[in-house]
Amino acid sequence: MAAVEFRCADVGVACGKVTRAENTDDLVAAVAAHAQSKHGVELNETLIDYAVTKVRVTGD
Repeated sequence: MAAVEFRCADVGVACGKVTRAENTDDLVAAVAAHAQSKHGVELNETLIDYAVTKVRVTGD
């Protein structure tokens, strides 16, 4: 089953976190929670739009 993933490093953040989810909505929610708790960044619409361009579809 295909899933989606996001890597902080893909947007220039020095972080090894790879977040995976079954769909983009769940992924964005998980990435936003990680960004807030680990990086002190609250994602706004512009940051979310940019992050979504870096989402990868995986085969896992």
